[in-house]
Amino acid sequence: MLILRRPSRADQPPRSTPAAPFKGSIPSAMYRYIDKIAFWIEKPFSKEEKNFIRQECGPGGTDLDREEGKRRARFDPRLIQRIETRQPSLALLKFLSTVPGLYLNMLEITLDLIFESEEHRDETCDYLDRYLVKKNHRGEIRYFKGTRYTDRRWAPTNFVMYRPEFAKMTGELYCLHLEFRVCGIRALSRIEIRGMRDLIEFDHHAFWKSRLLLRKIGDFPRLGRIYSNSARRKRKHTPKRPRIYKTRSGFEYHTDARIGQTLWRVKGTVQKMIDDARKLKIPVSRSLTAIDNTALLPRRKRDK
Repeated sequence: MLILRRPSRADQPPRSTPAAPFKGSIPSAMYRYIDKIAFWIEKPFSKEEKNFIRQECGPGGTDLDREEGKRRARFDPRLIQRIETRQPSLALLKFLSTVPGLYLNMLEITLDLIFESEEHRDETCDYLDRYLVKKNHRGEIRYFKGTRYTDRRWAPTNFVMYRPEFAKMTGELYCLHLEFRVCGIRALSRIEIRGMRDLIEFDHHAFWKSRLLLRKIGDFPRLGRIYSNSARRKRKHTPKRPRIYKTRSGFEYHTDARIGQTLWRVKGTVQKMIDDARKLKIPVSRSLTAIDNTALLPRRKRDK
């Protein structure tokens, strides 16, 4: 006798919600590069090596001679000098990967988005400020002189966004500068960077695909129920019986949806809503929907 059973949830494939379309302005060009690296060395560079390092830096230059032999690393007295190098070339990264005793402890990964006009740039900047979120965010969004920070200055990771007068590498106008700062050996290891060799074949496309996370409110009634149920110990509200009040004139008031819409207007940004809800242990992420970030991603190497 054949017995048919209803498939359980574990047997069914997970439901994937399609990403919402990106509604900001599309950049006309984009440039991805390593903006800055900081490292300690055990032995000083020779004169020829110093000249090579200066030649292979970008417009930001290097502080190669600023603190030569003046202080040692507190965590390792064998390290005698800390050097910062901006916009290093591929040749410089290959050379530094061969230096014995080099200790990389700071990295800035950058994506410059170029737009056709100032209005398009500002539109996308405001759009990202509203919908851009940082995974496992534990800090607080800060604004200082037009720059958006996701944490304090020397935090292990910090997602920075601002509008410079022109692009660093090309000098083009209407630039939106996105920068991901990583400080400390532990933070570097979490993004699988353990030395200069990992920067030579660094995959910028994969990196930004997992960091440029855009989220929007996909279900306002669910958001309202989540907040309402967090204050109730019993008799939780469910989507099967939505709270809808009707007046004598026929007007319908959707309570949960109105609560969700009010919360969104008060918070202003998705990141702030997530941060405030996390402090109260409210799972608002269940009401969010992903936004397609393909338009903001740099090309893969094989696509060039």
